[in-house]
Amino acid sequence: MRYDDDVPEWKSTRIDNSRPPLRWIANLAGHFASNAMLRMFNREENKTGSSFGHEVDKIIWDKLWPVYDRWGTQYRVDFEDDEV
Repeated sequence: MRYDDDVPEWKSTRIDNSRPPLRWIANLAGHFASNAMLRMFNREENKTGSSFGHEVDKIIWDKLWPVYDRWGTQYRVDFEDDEV
């Protein structure tokens, strides 16, 4: 028996919402927006940082995430598990 036999099959679908130059810019905006969201969660969990930094990250998230959501590359993963 190989290890690959026990792994459920996943099917992923890539959804391109725009042409390459705009898509690349939107993916970069999504990268910065995701990092801002992670910094906000980290500040809340550790009770560190300033409220000014939190507000800056909130603004970054609010402005950049809609750009990624509209024109960025998104992936949909379908999990198939027959044992459930």
